[in-house]
Amino acid sequence: TVFRDTGFTLPGAEVTLTPSPEGKTPSRMKTSKTATDARGEYAFRVPAKPMRYTVGVKASGFRPQQKEAVISGDERVDVFFHLVPEEGR
Repeated sequence: TVFRDTGFTLPGAEVTLTPSPEGKTPSRMKTSKTATDARGEYAFRVPAKPMRYTVGVKASGFRPQQKEAVISGDERVDVFFHLVPEEGR
């Protein structure tokens, strides 16, 4: 879920998921993109195998952020963001 600095959710934010394999870069691994829904939520489906991902989010008027998500198997991993406004806004 993506939140604004006020604590309210942020719909329409662009969220990217980039595989971060250690020591190798398979050609079929690519960045996926989605947007948060009306409740500020987003989801990606990934293979149920150990992998590291970088999750990034950006929205107009807010500073972009990135976090790491580690998947160890068939599980759900929640990654929350609290975006703060860009300077001068």
